[in-house]
Amino acid sequence: MQKIIKYKVSDENEFVREIELKDNSTFLDLHTAIQKACKYDPSLITMFYITDENWEVSDEPEKEILLERMDDKTQADCLLMEDTPLNFVKPAKGMKYLYMYDLLSENCFFVEIIEIRNCTAKDEKAKFPKCTRAEGIPPQQITLDDISEDFDENAALEDFDELEDEVENPYYDNEFEDGYDEFGGGYDDGYDY
Repeated sequence: MQKIIKYKVSDENEFVREIELKDNSTFLDLHTAIQKACKYDPSLITMFYITDENWEVSDEPEKEILLERMDDKTQADCLLMEDTPLNFVKPAKGMKYLYMYDLLSENCFFVEIIEIRNCTAKDEKAKFPKCTRAEGIPPQQITLDDISEDFDENAALEDFDELEDEVENPYYDNEFEDGYDEFGGGYDDGYDY
């Protein structure tokens, strides 16, 4: 029988959203529902981590559910949101995830399954996903535009130009007192080895 899963999405402050989805929905559907409930840009890189009961993340790649793979070699064992149904991870009440919604500033939401129930006739007619509780203001999502406003590309180039203009110190020849240079080479003791 089809199930309805209710997720509580929260942060360390007073932000809370509760979202219901059918259990055959994907993690991409959950991602999109969270993004819409927060009015975030859903195209930014995000991921879910399946955690333990203390919100601790393991380093097992199969516990990572990615929006997209950035590196096929190191992330080959990671799951993809669009390919992973919610029921694939055997959802149970109390199951916890971290949802990294803002990788640029490493911000995350705590996501917990708070209810699993059988799908009713009323649910069959309803549209899912649906947000059933909304409290607090979502934290600001950092975008690439936000970062680029703080970054002055020309200032960085000017600093580099200043380095090129520095005059070498004639009293420093990159050799230490033992005859070796700073990289361990350059010493010639006159012997052939």
